[in-house]
Amino acid sequence: MMLDPKLSPAAAALAAVLAACTAAAGTASPSPSPAPAAEMPAAGPASMAAQDSLAASLRRATTPSSPKQARFAWSLDEAGSRFSGSGVARYVAPERFRLDLFGPRGETYAAAALVGEQPRVPPQVEERFKLPSPALLWAAVGVVRPPSGARLTSATSQGGQVTLRYDLGSDGTLEYRAQGSRLASVRRVKSGGVQETVELTRGADGALRSARYRNTPAYRTLNLTLQQSTDAASFPEDIWSPPGAAR
Repeated sequence: MMLDPKLSPAAAALAAVLAACTAAAGTASPSPSPAPAAEMPAAGPASMAAQDSLAASLRRATTPSSPKQARFAWSLDEAGSRFSGSGVARYVAPERFRLDLFGPRGETYAAAALVGEQPRVPPQVEERFKLPSPALLWAAVGVVRPPSGARLTSATSQGGQVTLRYDLGSDGTLEYRAQGSRLASVRRVKSGGVQETVELTRGADGALRSARYRNTPAYRTLNLTLQQSTDAASFPEDIWSPPGAAR
């Protein structure tokens, strides 16, 4: 996703966050310590059914069982231009995500939401950039959520490291890497080159602490640092439709 050079820091940050974090950092809302994944097939050749089972196990293990709210600090390096602020992510994995970004003085920058794979973004924001796949947003909060049209091409488990690869068609290949049942990174590769990556940092307890998104062609790096993460009973239905966004 290329940013319009006329974008304000707010729009630039939102675009990058949505790209990393769809994304979203983009939060980076941390994902809670997931329950251990179901027993996974041993390393080595596996039937497609076994690979599907491995991928499904990791998706389940990384999907929180309750709604989440996370507060985070973000910093963006856009080809040498730097911006920073704070944000709030509210999500019900793997179908609903709301992102609000604020500037260094607490001023509202922008808001966006995802319902399924449908972006809900106010026209004044949407006209400035194209949203990437929700997969990167979910990865930034530790959730494995490949696009619905992606095709699993391989799933392996070796030495505690799980690797899933999905064919995205003209968009290249999406590769998830996890340590046990916890997502560690995701990258999108196209024409032999890495286009985008999300790398997660966790504490000794396994809880998500930060996420780093890189868009190599655009010289863009977005860092998201978790400040607080809490469970939520539920969210009002109207938060999934930011003011001005089409349903």
